[in-house]
Amino acid sequence: MPNRLAQSGSPYLRQHADNPVDWHPWGEEALVKARRENKMIFLSVGYSSCHWCHVMERETFRDEETAALLNEHFVSIKVDREERPDIDALYMEAVQAISGQGGWPLNVWLTPDTLPVFGGTYFPPTSHSGRPSFRKVLRRMVELYEGEPETIFKQAEELRTALQQDILRHLEAGSLQEKYFEEAVVNLLEQYDEVDGGFSGAPKFPMAMSISFLFKYSLISGKKPYAKPAHHSLKAMLNGGIFDQIGGGFHRYSTDTRWHVPHFEKMLYDNALLISSLSDAHTLKPEPLYELAAEETFRFLRYQMCHPGGGFFAALDADSDGEEGLYYVWSLSETLEALSGFPQHEARFFCDVYNISAKGNWEGTNILHITTRISEIARSYGFEETEARNILYRCREVMLTARADRERPALDDKIITAWNAMLLTALCKAARRFSSPKWETYARQLGDFLAYAMIPENGPVMRLYIAGEVSQPGFLDDYALLAEAMTHLFELSGEARWLTLAEALCNQLIDHFYDDAVQGFHYTAKHHERIIKRGRDIFDNASPSGNSAAIAALWRCGKLTGNTRMEQIANGAFRRVLPAAAMHPSSFSYLLSSALEFFYHNQEIVISGSDPGSFLQHFRQHPSFTRFLVTSPDAAQIPYPPFEGKNKAGSQTLCYICENFSCQKPVSSAESL
Repeated sequence: MPNRLAQSGSPYLRQHADNPVDWHPWGEEALVKARRENKMIFLSVGYSSCHWCHVMERETFRDEETAALLNEHFVSIKVDREERPDIDALYMEAVQAISGQGGWPLNVWLTPDTLPVFGGTYFPPTSHSGRPSFRKVLRRMVELYEGEPETIFKQAEELRTALQQDILRHLEAGSLQEKYFEEAVVNLLEQYDEVDGGFSGAPKFPMAMSISFLFKYSLISGKKPYAKPAHHSLKAMLNGGIFDQIGGGFHRYSTDTRWHVPHFEKMLYDNALLISSLSDAHTLKPEPLYELAAEETFRFLRYQMCHPGGGFFAALDADSDGEEGLYYVWSLSETLEALSGFPQHEARFFCDVYNISAKGNWEGTNILHITTRISEIARSYGFEETEARNILYRCREVMLTARADRERPALDDKIITAWNAMLLTALCKAARRFSSPKWETYARQLGDFLAYAMIPENGPVMRLYIAGEVSQPGFLDDYALLAEAMTHLFELSGEARWLTLAEALCNQLIDHFYDDAVQGFHYTAKHHERIIKRGRDIFDNASPSGNSAAIAALWRCGKLTGNTRMEQIANGAFRRVLPAAAMHPSSFSYLLSSALEFFYHNQEIVISGSDPGSFLQHFRQHPSFTRFLVTSPDAAQIPYPPFEGKNKAGSQTLCYICENFSCQKPVSSAESL
């Protein structure tokens, strides 16, 4: 019989609905029960596309003996980290303090008052590899709580003290100086893998924000060598198994240093950030490879992760048919069967390009990846490069059709505001950088969805949209990333409504999240549920931190609206964390990218009129990361001081350039620029 989780909107919680464990969702019912019955809480946190969460669900939470122990001695609570990132962050910090490491599944034992006592990540059903079995830990916690409760509560109080430390209060603000950016680049490049690209050993994550920071600093500073590691890393990923060579889009990370064997889940935020990085790469080096990769990545998102209303789902699982990666790998015979309609030499060429062999390149099967230049292999077959790429394209399309008949990985159909906002920013950047007009169409569609679905009338921003219903008031990253995205959509479209919405979001962000005492932000709003502490979110991890995003949103909105208070708050928050960011750049890459634009910003350009094409082409050929470029049919209708007096003369399109607090006369042709 299904447990309480069967009624949840979260796909992750529903995955545990048939467990014999008496699971509760996080909420007053479970917390009151723990206090009333004087039972410890067992808290388990994960997300729907987490492979080891699935493993533990199969091995442990389906086990009757384990369930009996949990049901007798604990109140068991399941949390989807993507629904409640505040709970996840708090108890992840506790587990990292206990064990020195973290990850998911996150399993934590709490007192009835929700104070953490002990925790870890994956616990096997039987002890091995230095990890105690889950049942062994359960029994030990029962022994301590019943026989030595003073030990439990002493540990809980020590952890409470540790958790209530506020890192922002220990950071000394610096001034905005160029030396911090140079220091950050030097420290980041110390982690660079000169052989395979990337900025770590295995497991190797894309680190899109670090890549974009290097691109931006290279162009702004004029120090071109700093872009080479970023180009190398991005191209290595595009050739590797971490990039889905058949269907497009990026997997979560590589389990090896060569980008060959991915962890096969696909996350919306990774793909959004990597579209942004591909746009940045194309800004410095306009190679067709980058535009094509961005198009293939977004095509994947549109066909496999898009809601009919316009929003995008959270993730695709790594597993299908109970096996990780099964959907994506191919045997030689499967490949040749799928390509049976092609001449044999073309099918063999495809296999050679993507390293598909009878022996296999991973566990007896093949992960498609490229190790030799396509042009070299094409020459050996007597193909011209254009002909070769056409063959590969046609083969990939047939392979994609054949793959569609397989059991697909499970879809996490939550729509998360912060992640969709990241994608909106990426689409706006791509619309300005790449040639296809469809990018702007997609950006407008997503902007409309976010504005009308995720912000109920006269209500706060909501974090989640599931099955037509919104839930969970938004956190700092939801407000900040959405506000920032709306400033980009305003730049692209010139429609004042987007800037007006960004301004409203930034005002709410200040009212609900800003902490003037430390010139930083809380992650939860004043009206959110109170847990042990009101946390911060200052480190950029797989996605931008709320603090970094808030700074970027306030600075951009302040500049575009002429609101100096927003700029001043952003300035103070920048200075609070910039010295730490220079020392630990991989943990602050989004902040560093924003700080570059803040520090070096030199131009505000407004193109007003019905035909901005020639002007846009000029600025595309003279790229910059330190300008605002607003296009509008009639800029004078934008009700903010920076746009006063900027009007089109009849049907003539004019370009206004302001820099260093002064404006030039408008020009009527791109040649005049």
